[in-house]
Amino acid sequence: MRTPRELIVMYWDRVWNNGELELVREICGDPITRHDASTVIKLSHDEQIERIRYRRTQSEPYFTHEVVLADDTFVCSVWNAHTRKGTPIQRCGIEVFQAENGRLTHCWNSPYISGRWGREGDPAVPANLKAPEILDSLEQISPEWLQRLFAHSGTEVPLVTIARNEQIGQGTVCSTAKVNIAYNIPSPAPQTVFAKFHPASPHLGAKAVRFGYFPREVAAYNLLSSDPPVQIPRVYLAQTNKEGTKLNLVLEDLSHRCRLGNQLDGCNTAEAAAVVEQLARLHRRFLNSKELNQITWGVEQCFDKSHLETSYSSGATICHDRFANQLGKAEFSIIDEFGPLVGSWWDRKSDFRTLLHGDPRVDNILFEMGAGGNPSAYLVDWQLARIGDPQIDVAYFLTGSLSAQDRRTCERDLVKRHAALVREIEPCYTDEIAMHSYRLNTVAGLLYTVGAANKLPENPSIAALLLALVKRNCTAVEDWGSLNGLRSR
Repeated sequence: MRTPRELIVMYWDRVWNNGELELVREICGDPITRHDASTVIKLSHDEQIERIRYRRTQSEPYFTHEVVLADDTFVCSVWNAHTRKGTPIQRCGIEVFQAENGRLTHCWNSPYISGRWGREGDPAVPANLKAPEILDSLEQISPEWLQRLFAHSGTEVPLVTIARNEQIGQGTVCSTAKVNIAYNIPSPAPQTVFAKFHPASPHLGAKAVRFGYFPREVAAYNLLSSDPPVQIPRVYLAQTNKEGTKLNLVLEDLSHRCRLGNQLDGCNTAEAAAVVEQLARLHRRFLNSKELNQITWGVEQCFDKSHLETSYSSGATICHDRFANQLGKAEFSIIDEFGPLVGSWWDRKSDFRTLLHGDPRVDNILFEMGAGGNPSAYLVDWQLARIGDPQIDVAYFLTGSLSAQDRRTCERDLVKRHAALVREIEPCYTDEIAMHSYRLNTVAGLLYTVGAANKLPENPSIAALLLALVKRNCTAVEDWGSLNGLRSR
């Protein structure tokens, strides 16, 4: 024989929520006596079923409930309900049932109240929710964790009822997913978010831990999110553990209106202009500012000259082996001649220092087509953020993200446009200074591309990407006579 506790769970979950109306004949008395304020009503099985059917047809309520007290005869249940069709409504109530011989025979109702029951830790009282803890994997993202995440990010949302991951990728540095969200009532609140976590395997994340990728990205997003000088997705959560081995990053999902760039395809000149404008807004915000002295997490803190020289030398050897029949003598000459100059370029001092994105390549950029057909750009992936000359970002982006033909048609104008925006903050930043710095920094892309040959797996798609980048980088270095410029400093 079923207990009162078992009966009430079946009543809410199966009869009301799932619509198993005939179950009433099995778990309820015939009649059941309902005790309401100032009235007592007896309902037969048929009347009970018709009452529930009518309510479900009108608004299809969904109940969440909790048994607060139960014994062998009575059960007390508190419930929250929201409508699944029609006008969004939230109500709550408390009911006491009496059971006899395995059936619910009496019910005492309180008047229904709009809203939800408030209690410590309940989403109805966001101030009581504790901060979201660091999760070990994307699979651990739950409705309750998201509820706390939104509350602590100042995002007002209804009760989160579903969180379903849609895996995007499992890279060598991070795992990413789109999280689909459902609420207990229709709402304009975020229906999806983008989650970026440390990889499932500690082995895959070893490089990120060694070079501080996770704390750096968290620090960069937290620095930028309060008053973003540059377009970034809204940051709901950016946290890491004290060892820097875990990353929980949850951002606004812009995929419904933006597309992620493709590094192999590159971008067009209009998209390049949008990116350079964003870089200029970032650079001028922090140019020679006191805040730079507080930034101790830049990638320059982890990469020293000897490491870069070794990495570049090893990568150059790999490029010789992989691309012996695909690169010409002129390109190999540039690769080899830059090797002895890597350290001096890295140590180069500039009178103009700012916060750099550090890795502004096309596949770290989201493009949105705005009104009038003009694109805008959002910068993501700040794991290589650093302090340095602003033209490092500009040269790195233009020499690796545009075809040689497109770059030649627009780069001087874009460098001048960048300088003009920076000059609104620093009048001394002339076109001549910017152009000279750009020339010396066209090697930035070459350094990172050749160095990446050490770390990226050998497969056709990676080979095609590296080959395209090396050709673009070498052509830019040759166009600008950058190696001679470095030697003559």
